[in-house]
Amino acid sequence: MTPAARLATVIEIIDEMEETHLASYVLRKGLQRRRYAGSRDRQAITAIFWQVNRAWARLFWHLQQSGYEATARNITIAAQMLVDQQKPEEIMALFGGEGKHNAVALSANELKLVAQLAERQLDHPEMPRNVALEWPNFLMADAVAALGESAEAELLALQGEAATDVRINPVKLSDRRVMREKFAGRGLKCHFNRLSPIGLRLEKRTRTEDLPEWKKGLFEYQDEGSQIAALLCDARPGMQVVDMCTGAGGKALVMAAQMQNKGRVLALDFDAERLERGSERMRRAGIHNIERKHVGYSWGTKRWRRKFDRVVIDAPCSGSGTWRRQVDARWRCSSDDLDRYTSLQAQLLDKGRAMVRPGGRIIYITCSVLASEGAQQIERLLLEAPELEVADIGKIWRDTIGKQQGGACPPLTGGMLRLLPGRDSTDGFFIAVVQARLR
Repeated sequence: MTPAARLATVIEIIDEMEETHLASYVLRKGLQRRRYAGSRDRQAITAIFWQVNRAWARLFWHLQQSGYEATARNITIAAQMLVDQQKPEEIMALFGGEGKHNAVALSANELKLVAQLAERQLDHPEMPRNVALEWPNFLMADAVAALGESAEAELLALQGEAATDVRINPVKLSDRRVMREKFAGRGLKCHFNRLSPIGLRLEKRTRTEDLPEWKKGLFEYQDEGSQIAALLCDARPGMQVVDMCTGAGGKALVMAAQMQNKGRVLALDFDAERLERGSERMRRAGIHNIERKHVGYSWGTKRWRRKFDRVVIDAPCSGSGTWRRQVDARWRCSSDDLDRYTSLQAQLLDKGRAMVRPGGRIIYITCSVLASEGAQQIERLLLEAPELEVADIGKIWRDTIGKQQGGACPPLTGGMLRLLPGRDSTDGFFIAVVQARLR
């Protein structure tokens, strides 16, 4: 495909975007319908598509200021000029022409738009703060409450692309240097994660399904922040652990491996399909101390009261800490969605309070950079639960990650940890460990 045909494809795919589907889904389906596109074409189309989406609010603002609607053509033209910094003559060459897959030539009105944008820069001093940061306005105060003076830097970091992290499977590999060497033998460049002692960062994502190391369960894809959260659960051999929102079981696999397959991880989730996806991961990883159980949305705790040494709550949330990966999810999150998430988080913490045994711990995790989904939830719990107290994550870090030669613990606030994309090069996470006093 020519550059003009690639750009035309991007315009068509953006035009197909709907509120009911994430952009990643629309892109995948759009490429599936264009099987004539080669691998390089797909890479180029994907790059342009995300280039547009990562600057969506700013491009929309420029179009508004210029008096134009945010059509698929207009927003793609704006992206080519303001993000890719192409010149007007280069833009005109990408439209019309002989190619049957090319977009139609620019209209007189579009030529005026090109002329106006030629005088502009993507980041403009008159932009509202939330537009410049590509952040929903109703979430600005919530993010600032959590991030303080670093809010602007961290929200800017969430505009960028996420790295590709993998972790070794401790059941089958005890040293990540071995995995690094195996990757190097496959021509894949990587380096050690800075914080996680079991993590590696690939220079670029690649298909792994055909690699023998993947089939043998030597490694898994997992963001470094998620690795850290799982390690801080401090699951030990022989313990009884419940993972209350396990999903496909990424953190459960790390905990089971740390337990050396001794003891039990009870993996609960509302979504039976996600639970089932975890079975193949367990088989490949050689893990057999995870018990998966589907629960309804109104499940009770009576049979599990005070049964667990570790209660892990990887709570459903806005996902704001992962919006580098799901770029358009930020525009789909509503105040009603946030209210629903925070209500569910409080319910899960109350269930965790009932299920943890004296001397045990509740580990509360959200992939969020919002105060309402982090410290405010723990503050509410502690006001109602005098038998609980915040544990020292710094000490837990030294006893877990430190002993495995991981990096130093980032700064804590009130004994609780935030992992941040700008400062720590991870997804955004909030982690709190709450100890149940012996009584």
